Amino acid sequence: MASPFKPLVVGAPRSGFALLASVVIHFVPLAPSKLDLRQRVLNALARHLGDHISASIVKTFARRGIAGELLYNANFRYVVGGPKWLKEGDTETACFRKYIGVRGMGDFTLITSHPRQLLDMDEIVHSHSHPGLWLAHPGYGDYVKFASVRNPIGILNSAVFSLNALASEYIQKFVPPELDNHGLREQLALYKFTDLDFYEGLVRFLAPHLREFLEHRRGYTVMRWEDLITEPVPTIRRLGAAAGVDVSDGFARDIWAKLDHVNLTQAHKHNYRPGAGVVGDWKKWVVNEHLEIARRHGLEDIAVELGYERFGRLDESRYTPFQQQVAGFIRRGEVHRDFFDPDLFTFAFNKSNLVSDKFPFRRHGWRAHTQIERSIFKDEALEREIWDVAEDATRELNEFLRDFLAGPCGSPREATRHLRELRRKYQAGLGRSDPVRFAEAFRAAEQALGGRARLRARAISAVRRAFGKLHRVLAPAAAPAASTAAPAASATEVPRLVESLNGYNIVFYRGVYYGLPQSLGAVQLETYDARRLPGAIDGTTLESVRDAIAELR
Repeated sequence: MASPFKPLVVGAPRSGFALLASVVIHFVPLAPSKLDLRQRVLNALARHLGDHISASIVKTFARRGIAGELLYNANFRYVVGGPKWLKEGDTETACFRKYIGVRGMGDFTLITSHPRQLLDMDEIVHSHSHPGLWLAHPGYGDYVKFASVRNPIGILNSAVFSLNALASEYIQKFVPPELDNHGLREQLALYKFTDLDFYEGLVRFLAPHLREFLEHRRGYTVMRWEDLITEPVPTIRRLGAAAGVDVSDGFARDIWAKLDHVNLTQAHKHNYRPGAGVVGDWKKWVVNEHLEIARRHGLEDIAVELGYERFGRLDESRYTPFQQQVAGFIRRGEVHRDFFDPDLFTFAFNKSNLVSDKFPFRRHGWRAHTQIERSIFKDEALEREIWDVAEDATRELNEFLRDFLAGPCGSPREATRHLRELRRKYQAGLGRSDPVRFAEAFRAAEQALGGRARLRARAISAVRRAFGKLHRVLAPAAAPAASTAAPAASATEVPRLVESLNGYNIVFYRGVYYGLPQSLGAVQLETYDARRLPGAIDGTTLESVRDAIAELR
């Protein structure tokens, strides 16, 4: 049997990172899954319970009556959403950066930390950071490692024109559609190109990253962004070979047809710049002062070591109108700050991938589980309140996750017992904030445990239905055998009492078994969510509900 495919992608932002991951994801279904039983169950739990953090943050803003002004992109509300990396000094912990802002109040970056196993909630473990750490970590020794690179000046040019997720969310909510165009990007880029402290901050961030990568590049299958753009089919075939997949020309063309110059970042609608993605395009936007800053920090030598030509010097007599405008500001010692929307200007300022010591961010150290990394949020008291809420919610989630990871999960039977104990232990804590979400998490975990068994049950059920039709023809008076499997649903399904046990009524309704305390009296499940009832229990099998009731004695 083929080995599971465990891909890991590392690359600087704007280096073709998202494109590389989007190519590699096409190889995942062609090999056995990387997920063992413990990881399957962990993923199911975290996909539901991970919302505990973002929901707590949103509720806090809502209590202040400003939820409508909140900018908190859906990508970052997901527990493992946002840029991620292994924490230096504690590589069993992974960090996740969240960008949060409020219209008229500024923004901040919040970092949450969790057990590194959450990184495998994604089909591809991926990070912009620390290429050396991934090679050294024993937990990723058998992962197939890929890296994206691009001409450093191309990376910087793309970073200047990029719109981060905060700016994208703001544009989608508050900017008239007719203003959402390339002119808007150009106006924002004018500031970033004319503030040479800003541009140098981008360079100072990128250069150390690329130096570290060069030290470790032999541990990666490297994809140059320019190769994918100009020769997509052979480049994709080479990546497939590294993954152990024989990719045909036709399959490679099909992959590229889906990825060629489109947005790849879901709720972040402005990650791709229409009309961009052209090799050498930077020569129409940067000016010689930018190239000199890059040289001063060693980026030209790095580019040569990566296989690119030296930057050279641009012919200023052939500057585009945009370059002439940038050069004029720089020559006069001026920075372009004139922009029609001050909020958008604030949100569009790069919050990461930038050495920002020349800018007035507030910076905070780590608490146990979270950090406010950088902030220009105007209401410091509210910022602290949000941080307190995030710290408490992250702590509660991490205690649960680490408890799960520390327990037995070698077999479905062991895992079921462990889940039962965890549910009882955390019901009054983590489960109190949203009992429905808590119940759904355990139901999803049960389903993850029984994935293969359910497939067998469906096959057996299909055979039984076929024989049942024949049986009804030959012996219409025969009675069906009793079963503890879930009763078949019907178009007119109504709640059905299955049995009573230890003061509970067990009722089956819409694919779920509910254990309802008899003290509740009659419960109309058609109109009420039973999982919000005091003492209610639910599960996907009759046995799981029976066991939970028995443990209450």
